Amino acid sequence: MSEVSERRKKPRQKHERPGEPAWVVLHNVTGSAGEVRAGVVDTSELGIRIETDCRLELNAILTVDGQLGQPGPNGQVRARVIDCQPFQGAFRTGLKYEAAFENGNGAAAPASTEAVPDYYELLQISPNADPDMIHRVYRLLAQRYHPDNGTTGDEKEFRAITDAYKILSDPEKRAGYDVNLHSYRQVRWRIFDQRQASIGKLAEKSKRKGIVDLLYTKRCNEPEKPTLNLHELEDLLGCPREHLEFSLWYLKENGLVTRMDNGRFAVTAKGVDWSEQEEVAERLRSDRLLPASPGVEPNLR
Repeated sequence: MSEVSERRKKPRQKHERPGEPAWVVLHNVTGSAGEVRAGVVDTSELGIRIETDCRLELNAILTVDGQLGQPGPNGQVRARVIDCQPFQGAFRTGLKYEAAFENGNGAAAPASTEAVPDYYELLQISPNADPDMIHRVYRLLAQRYHPDNGTTGDEKEFRAITDAYKILSDPEKRAGYDVNLHSYRQVRWRIFDQRQASIGKLAEKSKRKGIVDLLYTKRCNEPEKPTLNLHELEDLLGCPREHLEFSLWYLKENGLVTRMDNGRFAVTAKGVDWSEQEEVAERLRSDRLLPASPGVEPNLR
């Protein structure tokens, strides 16, 4: 059943039930150092509409915390920002719950590990690109790779960009694709726990290693497209871009990472060596931490 049909079957309801809170708390909001309190406008089993004092970034993944009652989930749930518009001096935002209720019993469905092609990378556009931009870029690429073009024609590439355009030009298909792409990235790429990756020297070192490891893996797996942009690094590491700027500066100054002319980042040969040396050093440190034999008291003399 399509998402549109589900919305018709289970329409949104005003959040005006006595005894229920009319607000939730948002975590992992880009540009905010702490939690963001949001008023609840309406809810459904597919999402929630909220009102905040600040604008929320489109396609950002947030954690919504609050007992919402029915319809909708209770407790914490991950949700994607699909719309944010000014409203009477504030901002009203539509959040779509990440696919967590599709198995019928309220439990989160397991994330898919099946490879999901990056259509945004294929069309060389931002994940926030509007429909007009997608259409213009597709027309340019289609002319370049059409099999009838004797100079730059490429049937395989033409089919690939056409498949990408069919998905990204349809709002409903694009929304579903975005959820699948994000889930796939989280399974494939996540490096470290966000709770331990915000501030401090150890956290900073962890972030630097996470960035280099991501770019290292990207170059190994996709040597023809070995780069990631800041938005992708932010999303894959689960870390706000404000917390990545110092790390990227350090890595660029030391020649471990380079920034390309298109603004995307790639690991250098020096960065590859550094990443491999760090992995060897970690294994040596682990090997030296040998546990004591059961029942043997340590010799403290």
